[in-house]
Parts: sequence; C-alpha cells; structure tokens
Amino acid sequence: MSKNNPKSRSKEEKEAFIAKMREAREQCFAILFEMTFTDDSYQDILDNAVESRLIVADDFTVKVLEYYSEHKDEVDNKIRANIKGWTFERLSRVPLSVMRLAISEMSCCKTPASVAINEAVELTKKYAAPKEASFVNAVLGAVVRVPEEKSGNEQ
Repeated sequence: MSKNNPKSRSKEEKEAFIAKMREAREQCFAILFEMTFTDDSYQDILDNAVESRLIVADDFTVKVLEYYSEHKDEVDNKIRANIKGWTFERLSRVPLSVMRLAISEMSCCKTPASVAINEAVELTKKYAAPKEASFVNAVLGAVVRVPEEKSGNEQ
C-alpha cells in the first residue's frame, strides 16, 4: 500500500496528516496576517519567523505563500467581487488573511473547496469573532460558485 494514496493510510496516519496540514495552514495564516501590516515580502517574514519562532516552513506553506505573492491582485479581486455590503478596505485583517489563504490553497494545491472553506472557518473561529466565521464561509462559498472569469475581474 502506498503512503501517497490517502485510502491506504491508517487512521493514525490520516490524523497525523490532518494535524500537520492544520499547522501548516496556521503558519500560512500568520504570515499572511503579518503581511497586512507591512510591505515586507512573504519570504522576509517567513525567514524571520523561522529564525525567531523556530517554525519549520514546509513545502505547502511556501507554495501557498508564493502563490499568493504572485497572484495577489487576482486573489484579492475574488474577495472584492464576493463581499456584499462591505468594502475591501473595511475588512478585518483576520478574515482577510484567512480568505487569502483559502483561495490561494484552492488554486495552487487543488485542495477541495469544502476542505479549504472548513479549515478557513475554523481558523477564523480561533482568531476572530464568531460572526466573522459566518462571513468568511459566505464569501468563500460565493467565490467557489462564481465562474473564474467573473470573480477575477470584478471590483
């Protein structure tokens, strides 16, 4: 049985994989959140985090951060196109960072929307007010329902 085949993993292996992915998402979130306060590159922030907090930057973390950095306008436009009754500039930093993470992850890692959205909602519940988790769920749900060309071009 192959370790690359999720169906062949034991329950313990699946649980360890899920825990590892949650930790990686949380690291991505922390870097994306910090990026809302500074013009520093994700690489500078990540390097400082690795050095000062002794985190391990795995391939997933780097891939998601790299994707967001290279597609920032596209990702942010997807958010802009799907927030109702809000302006992009009024968004709180936690939900904004979480949505950036989820959209980037779905785009570059081919993570199923249901998984990325659920993990985004859980991160939001952990770091923001409960009502913001519902907002994140609604916006990300709208993002995945909108055709690619519409969500990427509207403002």
